[in-house]
Amino acid sequence: MIPDLPNLSPEAVQLPQIDGPAPRILLLYGSLRERSYSRFATLEAERLLRHFGCDTRVFHAGGLPLPDDTEASHPKVQELRNLCLWSEGQVWTSPERGGRTNSDQELSFSA
Repeated sequence: MIPDLPNLSPEAVQLPQIDGPAPRILLLYGSLRERSYSRFATLEAERLLRHFGCDTRVFHAGGLPLPDDTEASHPKVQELRNLCLWSEGQVWTSPERGGRTNSDQELSFSA
């Protein structure tokens, strides 16, 4: 059993051979709710990516202003931009709302 992934059978998973530094992956989710299944799915994806050898960061959108609501120097805008520059790959998790990306993530695209 893998301690951080108790539902994952070690026999069913082959770990990749990573030559060089760990891939840097940014994970984002589109819900600000306290009990958010998209956040839960994102955190589960983070555990899996770490198990596979990735360096991960999760961006929490709480406090991210609306586009054109503040200056680009706002701390949450700067945090998101810096994480995007840091990352080599991204995982976006969005609750399905009638087949559309939710508004929190749409606003993140504009940041």
